[in-house]
Amino acid sequence: MADITGKKIAILTTNGVEQPELTEPKKAIESAGGTAVVVSPKRARSRR
Repeated sequence: MADITGKKIAILTTNGVEQPELTEPKKAIESAGGTAVVVSPKRARSRR
């Protein structure tokens, strides 16, 4: 993976996204040194 240390990475979601579809990419971004920012049409809980 490219060096993303100190970078802000947006995770674009839609309403009703399932939790693993959000948490796995977020973990990967953070473990690579980036900051994950979730962007969605409205603030809602993810589906489990």
